[in-house]
Amino acid sequence: MSGRSFGLADAEAFRSTARVFVDQAGRMEPGIAGGPSFGLMKEAAAGRAFADARGQHEAVCAFLDCLKRAAGQGATPETFTFVAKCAEYDRYLDEKVVEFRANPRGDWSAAAVKSEDNAVIAKVVDEIAAHLRSFSEPAQAYQSLVDYTQARIKALMPPEIAGMRQEANISLIFPFLEKALPVAGDVAEFGCFRGILSVKLAWMLKALGANKHYYTFDTFHGFEIDDPAGGALGIGAFRDDAFDAFGFLTKWSRILPLTPVKGDATKTCAQLQGPLSFVWLDLDMGVLMDPVLRTIWSKCGPDTIIGIDDVGRPETPTVAPWLDGLIASGAVELVFDSDRIAPNTFIRFVKKKGDLLPV
Repeated sequence: MSGRSFGLADAEAFRSTARVFVDQAGRMEPGIAGGPSFGLMKEAAAGRAFADARGQHEAVCAFLDCLKRAAGQGATPETFTFVAKCAEYDRYLDEKVVEFRANPRGDWSAAAVKSEDNAVIAKVVDEIAAHLRSFSEPAQAYQSLVDYTQARIKALMPPEIAGMRQEANISLIFPFLEKALPVAGDVAEFGCFRGILSVKLAWMLKALGANKHYYTFDTFHGFEIDDPAGGALGIGAFRDDAFDAFGFLTKWSRILPLTPVKGDATKTCAQLQGPLSFVWLDLDMGVLMDPVLRTIWSKCGPDTIIGIDDVGRPETPTVAPWLDGLIASGAVELVFDSDRIAPNTFIRFVKKKGDLLPV
């Protein structure tokens, strides 16, 4: 068995890996930001850990130590895929350590790597570092939310319910509903169409033991007005007489904390009595969303998460200007813009910041 230290064939590439790791790990809960290894990774990210061969070896060993620590972390929705990949890469490296009879990884930082084929071990480490660099891409953030939601659905929901097709992007919605669980209050959805999303999210609330009720509002016979901006939606749009959505939701309300409310949501929303922790607005027109939000405004606190669908979608031209006006006035602050990580997903989440301007 021979001894060998890790060198860096491409120090700049490793520096990029360190930056990505530090950025991703900084979002973990609980974090891994403590300890000398993570401190050295921060030094490597800043380009201050490559002065000599010994410094390069210590930087790589710190990276491998952080990789193992990351693999043992609980993942948030934003870091789910990153943590899963860290665990995958860490197991793969451990397999190679056994396969090539290397000395224990914990000894590498204090001594050279000793194995039957150090070149293979070094190549594995280089490949892992290269793969982790891909997590700097915005698409990885979207994939992480998708993977996280699908894993939660698989754990909490029967396949026959999970397999029902909803219109809205549940992968982007559920993580924010989950973030709202500690906030006091119920959940309200406005514009549910067939109600599949309502059933899935109400099921998740029940499965998670949340002390919340899910209210879902719709006319259940399509839009009653035309889009005032001349958008694609008009009277009767999203009408589906072949599917009795109200009856469907009423049946589910017998076993789920779910109440469907039939009628014009700009008026029926006044039925809500208690505080709200999560609001989902999918009414496709600013002239419908605005009166609803004004009516429920007093029931929303600073931690209430408010989701708006179809922001910027060509078929719904009034939604984005309406939301832009709310943000510009200081009434709400933007906390998530789905198009920054996945173009053409059209979802925004905001929180209450100030007061609504008079109509």
